[in-house]
Amino acid sequence: MRSLANVCLSRVAALLSLCLLSNLTSWSLLLKPTVFLRYFCVAYGAVQFHLKVDVQKKNNATNAGAVSGRPVRGWKISSFVKGFLFFLLSILSFHIIAVLYGAPLQEDTEETFSWALLMATLTALPCWCMLGSRLETWVAVVLNRPESENESFLQTTVLCTVVGAWLGAFPIPLDWDRPWQVWPIPCSIGALLGHTVGLVLSAIQSKRHRLDTKSKMV
Repeated sequence: MRSLANVCLSRVAALLSLCLLSNLTSWSLLLKPTVFLRYFCVAYGAVQFHLKVDVQKKNNATNAGAVSGRPVRGWKISSFVKGFLFFLLSILSFHIIAVLYGAPLQEDTEETFSWALLMATLTALPCWCMLGSRLETWVAVVLNRPESENESFLQTTVLCTVVGAWLGAFPIPLDWDRPWQVWPIPCSIGALLGHTVGLVLSAIQSKRHRLDTKSKMV
């Protein structure tokens, strides 16, 4: 099982690689925002799912209900269904929030949905991959009651992602007439930058925590 710092840095590398790759193709965020966001969510979601499989393997190794190292399929299916429902609900929630904060209700629905999909991929999906489908654990993270290093990591990344998306909305009403001011490009850029900052901060916190732990053991 990789350390949390390595997980954060690998996600940063994956995120930056996807953004760089998009600029080398015809589906960059500035040219085709909806296409970029959907491709990005699929690719970055695969990175998240790989982490989920990694966590699941660790749990299965210590799970008394597992036989010959195989996962308990019933639990796996129920967890996947709950996680998928939470993911859909988070997309709907972000879509509604965007409309309440000024996104067009009947126009640009594809753009709003793509942004909501991005936010769910950057916030809800990591929570499901690392915490599972336990709602009380999600609530503890939201209410600033993290009890583990993983929960602190999720709280930092989710907060930075949401704040980044919120800050990204400020340039939209300005009369600069720039192509990147069109919805949902600024908020998407802000969310991606905020998520990256959250990952870097989490990696630093994890490294510092491990160094403090080692120093206390010496």
